[in-house]
Amino acid sequence: MNTSPTFDRWLDSFLHHLFSRRPVDATFAGVSEHNHRLPDVSRRGLEETTAEVESLLGDLVSFPPGELDRFQRIDRDLAEGFLRTQLWERTSGYFFDINPTTYTGEAAFGLVSLFVSDFRPMREKAECLEARLAAVPRFLESARANLTGAHPSWTDRAVEECTGALNFLKAGIPILEEDEGLSVDHALVEKAAEAFESFQGFLRADLRHRAIPTATCGEETFRSIVEWCHQSDADPLEFARHAEEVVDECESRLRAGVAAFDAAAPEEVLARLADDHPAVDNYLDTYARLWEESRQLAEREELVTWSDFPIAYRPIPRWARDVQPYLYFLYYRCPPRYNRPQEYTYHVIPVEKDMPTEEQERLLRSNNTFVIKTNHVLHHGGIGHHVQNWNAVRSQSRIGQIAMNDGPARLTMLCSGTLCEGWACYASELAGDRGFLSPLERYAELSSRRRMAARAVVDVRLHCGVYSLDEAAAYYREKANMPDAFARSEAVKNSLFPGGAIMYLYGIERIEALRQEMQARKGGAFSLKAFHDEFLSYGGVPVDRIAAEMREHW
Repeated sequence: MNTSPTFDRWLDSFLHHLFSRRPVDATFAGVSEHNHRLPDVSRRGLEETTAEVESLLGDLVSFPPGELDRFQRIDRDLAEGFLRTQLWERTSGYFFDINPTTYTGEAAFGLVSLFVSDFRPMREKAECLEARLAAVPRFLESARANLTGAHPSWTDRAVEECTGALNFLKAGIPILEEDEGLSVDHALVEKAAEAFESFQGFLRADLRHRAIPTATCGEETFRSIVEWCHQSDADPLEFARHAEEVVDECESRLRAGVAAFDAAAPEEVLARLADDHPAVDNYLDTYARLWEESRQLAEREELVTWSDFPIAYRPIPRWARDVQPYLYFLYYRCPPRYNRPQEYTYHVIPVEKDMPTEEQERLLRSNNTFVIKTNHVLHHGGIGHHVQNWNAVRSQSRIGQIAMNDGPARLTMLCSGTLCEGWACYASELAGDRGFLSPLERYAELSSRRRMAARAVVDVRLHCGVYSLDEAAAYYREKANMPDAFARSEAVKNSLFPGGAIMYLYGIERIEALRQEMQARKGGAFSLKAFHDEFLSYGGVPVDRIAAEMREHW
């Protein structure tokens, strides 16, 4: 096996490029040397970044795959796909010329990320906060100069993200000062708030009147993204047809199963889930108890080696409660690859004793036992993302170690998506089938599978020009039973990030197919736990690439 020190040096340059040009992603990854900066989105800065991308791509021809070891080959291919996607993003204008959320999410999380993923002393975080606060006005001025128009839905989303940033500046920072001892120059806070208010006014009064119909990347680009990022040769439109069949099959199974619950319609059965919820007194304890039960199940059933990295379920902190509804503020984020804490906090919606009874009941019903089990324990906090993230930091692929970090609006590298979401969906269903879910909860998982299949349909057909944004939202309403507002929001999110929604169904199905293949090949020697451990050991690498590697080496 050949190992190339020269390629390792190139990869050092690639990672430096990634984090220095995307310093907010660096904060989320725990690379604190860039925590005092926002990206340079001036025209000159964008041109310099593009030149770096082109230079890195040009240097790749110096590394024929035969001269690299297999994990270097993986990293080479993932880096190339990422750079080609970045080149499209920066030359097409899709992100920087017509997408205002490119700027609002970045600027907002440039500030917020320091209190979510930076675990250094408050004094050091405060210094970086002041530096980023000082950079906000220039950053937003560059954004204003770059934007030539936008789809109205994108402008609306950017307006909301400004509201989240302003809530952080005006309410969140004073709470951080009171609760956590933050000390910050208030003049910088006021200037940053003025910049966000001015930019929000520009969005409402100017950019909204420069509306453009573009809300899709186009079929050619979408096919390239599937190839570059997901390393798949699947035909997207053919996969969308398959995904639509999955939607219809789930609907048929939901309707066929209502008799078992003495109900007239699936909606009536699914509504019963809200009745099973914790009480206020044991709300947080329920998360920890179910997490421990899921860990015991994984060990008893020998499903996977469990993470030794503990998490703690805690309410969203006071400073973030008026921020979270307006931003991509996740309850659980991939723990930083570097400078990781000893215990990681999982944020949950607070339900407190001094709330009005009606508000308590509403929150508890929406955060019922099924939601806690499937979303906060299985999918995110336990056997799903948390276990996969623990494995990723041990990967021999250096890109596999960091690709699954959550950035200001999406994964650091889309190449990790089929593994990241595919595994979390697969593992959730696996644990549910092994006794972690009740019959009603397993029935409800059909609705979850229907929803992920609908996302694949919309992702493909929206960007390949089959659906308009309105038609995409209508598909969600009619086929996935989404409420109007949620259907529209989901369609808008799909339009912003092509190739992001297909990865759920594609990932889970490819994992299931690989497991069946390996089980048939190994026969009685097959170990489910060994298969899962080997699969996860690659980190944030596309499922199709892991499958090819396992066919050859496992």
